[in-house]
Amino acid sequence: VALKLIRQVAQSTKLPIIGMGGIMNWQDAIEFVMAGSTAIQVGTANFINPRVMIEIIEGMEKFCKEQNIKNLEEIRGII
Repeated sequence: VALKLIRQVAQSTKLPIIGMGGIMNWQDAIEFVMAGSTAIQVGTANFINPRVMIEIIEGMEKFCKEQNIKNLEEIRGII
């Protein structure tokens, strides 16, 4: 549901969008960016895994390197 709403809002405005709700890993973070988020907020996952932010950052960096993505703007809003 959150991804659908982010996509709808991103298509209707040029304002920055903070994606939140259910981001537990780097894959979720990438999905939120692809839906149109300019930033993400990670909440509950921090209580489950205090290192989650480091893992998300490292996972996103690895994904971008493997996919030859130089900037998140290249994938923002593509879904």
